[in-house]
Amino acid sequence: MNLEQMAYLVALKQSTTLSQAARQLNISQAGLSQSLDSLEAELGIKLFTRTRSGTRPTKAGEKIIGHAQEIEAQVQMMQKLANQQNDLSEPPLRVGVMNEVPSSLLDWLLTFQDEQPQFKAYLKEDDSEQIIAGVKNDDYDIGIIAVNAAEQRALHSLDFREIGQGEFKLYMTANHYLADYPDPIPLALLKEQEFVLFIDDYISEFMAAVTTQTGPLNVMLQSTSFRVVLETMKRFQAVSVIRDTQVRNRLYDFEQNSLVEHTLGNLGGNLARTFKYGVIRLPGKRLTTIQDEFIKGIKSLNKW
Repeated sequence: MNLEQMAYLVALKQSTTLSQAARQLNISQAGLSQSLDSLEAELGIKLFTRTRSGTRPTKAGEKIIGHAQEIEAQVQMMQKLANQQNDLSEPPLRVGVMNEVPSSLLDWLLTFQDEQPQFKAYLKEDDSEQIIAGVKNDDYDIGIIAVNAAEQRALHSLDFREIGQGEFKLYMTANHYLADYPDPIPLALLKEQEFVLFIDDYISEFMAAVTTQTGPLNVMLQSTSFRVVLETMKRFQAVSVIRDTQVRNRLYDFEQNSLVEHTLGNLGGNLARTFKYGVIRLPGKRLTTIQDEFIKGIKSLNKW
């Protein structure tokens, strides 16, 4: 005797024929008949009388079916309560993520969901300024951001846990005529270059600081696509200013092995050139135990 057979008894009670009950249960008529025969043999009583006109319970069957209906109702109630508990205890973790999330974060998310199937996450890509505002307004539970030293004052009302560091550097293809030039590349040579830039608030801010020092630079193209940036660098021997972590992180299929990295000397100033990466949240904001476990895993990732 099992719960499946209890459901069969209830369906048979509600149906006029064996075939109708089988259709309702989405099983074969032969399978339903065999299960009923097995249950009757186990109990040692006849539960249904089967005639050409249909199937009807015996007196003993009526009593057994009454208990089966109670069992079915209890099972449905337990399932409903379990679903409600899951919905209440494990809401999705709302995460604002910057545009250079490493593949290691996605690997961790998939691994964690395998281990904790009840864990849910809602990830939305945004710029760091919008993520900071979203965490302060409780639109995001946490944010994963990059922030330069000059902008860290914007985090004064938030809990910031550092998980890595990065820096703006100059990139060019390996066949560029300056690829093997010693660091730092002289300003006169930089001003001869055509620049192609990834669209990012911090890059725009940093390049504005650089041009204050150097005068106008020749920016031939700006794009939100790393692929477009790379192909333009290859085709036109252009150079680019990119955070080193943006190149290393493989979420975007950015062919880092085809690029050569140079330091920028004192261009732009250290405060604008270097970055910290971290997880931000409102102080005292309470999350579920499983959500906190996921966040701890983010902090232990080694690829930033």
